Amino acid sequence: MQVSSIMQYLGRIAGSGLLMRDGAAVARASYDFEGFSRARGVVVSSGEISLSPSDLKTVFGRLGVQLLTDDGRLLDLRFSDKERSYANDVAQVDVTGDLPGSLAEWRGGPRAAPGHSPNAASGSNKKPVSNSRRPPASA
Repeated sequence: MQVSSIMQYLGRIAGSGLLMRDGAAVARASYDFEGFSRARGVVVSSGEISLSPSDLKTVFGRLGVQLLTDDGRLLDLRFSDKERSYANDVAQVDVTGDLPGSLAEWRGGPRAAPGHSPNAASGSNKKPVSNSRRPPASA
């Protein structure tokens, strides 16, 4: 498998923030975005936002939607889907704006690329070790 040098997976960012439309607060929302670096260092991102269905209905498909993250980043959102699932509280978005620029700011980095295990390139078939084993309960 050849890895494309055109885009590099940076990792993901996730958290909560204030969803806004045209500068006015709409509701609190959570987010989970993945980032990629294009040629010349341009960072692009997409992922999901989650908020109540009624608040999502208010902003879905509209222009001027932004997310002010709890860590102070102002992100511009554009809805990826053309139609909203009416009972759903999640929407797919493309993200621009104040995205992290360095690999260190994205959690996971290239080792956690979607659909790729860290051992895939080495051909290792070792199973991950779990530290969550509990000793057997005594009677």
